[in-house]
Amino acid sequence: MGYSFLEFMKKIGIFIICAHSLLHFSAGKSYEKYLKFLIGIMVLAQFAVPFGEMLLGKDAGKIWEEAERFQKELEEQAGDVVWEWEEEDIASRALEEEIRLKLGDAAGEYGYMVKEVGVRSDPPGVEVVIQKGKEEKGRIEVEKIRVGRGRENGSEGEEEPVGRYDSMRQSFSAILDTDEAYIIIREE
Repeated sequence: MGYSFLEFMKKIGIFIICAHSLLHFSAGKSYEKYLKFLIGIMVLAQFAVPFGEMLLGKDAGKIWEEAERFQKELEEQAGDVVWEWEEEDIASRALEEEIRLKLGDAAGEYGYMVKEVGVRSDPPGVEVVIQKGKEEKGRIEVEKIRVGRGRENGSEGEEEPVGRYDSMRQSFSAILDTDEAYIIIREE
């Protein structure tokens, strides 16, 4: 086998294209099934010859070397590929913005505003980032500034109770028509 695996695949591909062109421009539909049968046998024969040589021992090591070289080339080239999913990013951002707008009124009922929404696929869920206060254009409210330990009625490192956002999570899940387990609320 004096040529590489890639060249072998190219030749088969070219043969298939030519065969389908011949099939397309053939005399009529009455011969189509016979031509397809003949083309199928010819493609199988092209695949069978190198594998027959490999099994019978003729150039057995050469085909494995070529297959390994081809695999290495693919792995090297795969590292250079940059996947750009711009359309998916646009759709994802539009979905996140739509969810943010839908949840804004519900969050306002609890005295919060939705700052950001993120849709995750692994693990699946919707992460809603909220912050205290209602969104007002042109006006900024600053909370009371404390110097010292941090919180008035507790130490600075204490975690908030787990059930703090349960009712808000229930409202969000009703609006989005999804299970509460998929909604994560984080306050900034």
